[in-house]
Amino acid sequence: MSEKVEILKTKEMEELEAKFSMLVQTGRIDNLIDLLAVVSDNIEMTTAPMVDKMVGTIDNLATAGFVTENAVRYAKREMKNSEIPSLFGLLKLLKDEETRKGLAFVLHLTKGIGKQI
Repeated sequence: MSEKVEILKTKEMEELEAKFSMLVQTGRIDNLIDLLAVVSDNIEMTTAPMVDKMVGTIDNLATAGFVTENAVRYAKREMKNSEIPSLFGLLKLLKDEETRKGLAFVLHLTKGIGKQI
């Protein structure tokens, strides 16, 4: 003898059932399962050195952002405190060691980009 069991569904359970039915009928449930499998595989493959490398990359990006922000803030302050330099004024700026270091960095950066193009 089998007994019939009735399950009382709440409104929320009925909504969830309708949504899952739609996912199954459209085949989109397979996409979700594939996505979960990819996430699971990535979690299993993640090693401590890989995490360290990702953290290092994020740290480097944050440092680059910080340095850039400070440089832009400095340049804005300098531009506000002085007038636009003439051609000779620009040449005078080249006497400053920090200016030359910055210019050399930008030129090396440009060269590095050029090598990759």
